[in-house]
Amino acid sequence: MKRELLVNATPRETRVAIIEDGQLVELLVDRPDARRMVGDVYLGKVEAVLPGIQAAFVNIGTEKSAFLHAADVVVEDAQVSDDDDEDEDAAEEQGGGGGGRRGRREVRPIQDLL
Repeated sequence: MKRELLVNATPRETRVAIIEDGQLVELLVDRPDARRMVGDVYLGKVEAVLPGIQAAFVNIGTEKSAFLHAADVVVEDAQVSDDDDEDEDAAEEQGGGGGGRRGRREVRPIQDLL
């Protein structure tokens, strides 16, 4: 498979084309005045946690702090501690029933996520 990357940069925009076997596969156009931050990854420092709305404000180096809602935080199963599993087992032994996290997304306070 032959791949080519073509770049055309001007002060107003940058265009990048990816061509595979002579066919255009992807075209990206970036304009400085149309910058968006959604979907980008940032390193930041938590400035304020608001438990009442399950959110935090994070300083990412912009004029205003970023807003981070608890629902936007992705927690992998590997990050769930053994203590959570022990608490769940104890609840089942005491007749808590219900059966744990199967098929449900665990709801945790924003402080625990950050």
